[in-house]
Amino acid sequence: MEREENKTNRSVFIVALLCTCLLGISIAYAVLSTTLTVTLSQMSQQALTWNVGFQTGTVTGTRGGTDGGSASLVCGDATVTANSVTVANTTLATLHDKCTYHLIVLNTGSVDAELSTVTAVEPPSATCTENGATMVCDNTTYKLTTDAAGQSLLTTGGTLVATTGTLDVYLIVEYTGESTGGTNADQNNGGFTLIYSQK
Repeated sequence: MEREENKTNRSVFIVALLCTCLLGISIAYAVLSTTLTVTLSQMSQQALTWNVGFQTGTVTGTRGGTDGGSASLVCGDATVTANSVTVANTTLATLHDKCTYHLIVLNTGSVDAELSTVTAVEPPSATCTENGATMVCDNTTYKLTTDAAGQSLLTTGGTLVATTGTLDVYLIVEYTGESTGGTNADQNNGGFTLIYSQK
């Protein structure tokens, strides 16, 4: 009996000792713990804006060619809206007559934009050969360049940075062919399509 009592007392003692150890570890753990908090007291997200287009206004064509162009050369004005350029009343009278129109593409949106496609649009009345930013229709060459001299063709992949991106583009129309014909030729409704996409 005494032995059982001793065993019971010992068991109680061991249980009490274990409880005390666990309590000590818990207290020690509680003493060593830290809680850190991160709070966003106010956060707002601005909407993305997409605004890529031409600088609007009227652009007068610059005369060019041999000796500044023939007396009969007429470079009509270009009417420029954000999404289109319309050139009217242009007459190329002789070989090397040329009209150059300085256009500016702007990115005032909040997203970078990339020129992904340049496509020539053939005038319905002409036979044309096209290659990206250049098109030759009968005796007339049309091209989009990044320099006024017409040496650097506009290519895809260029980036307009958000908010402040600009690109100078020159539309050049030049009498370049030498074939002769019995009648004057009208080439209406030709041009180029530019597609910008999110970078």
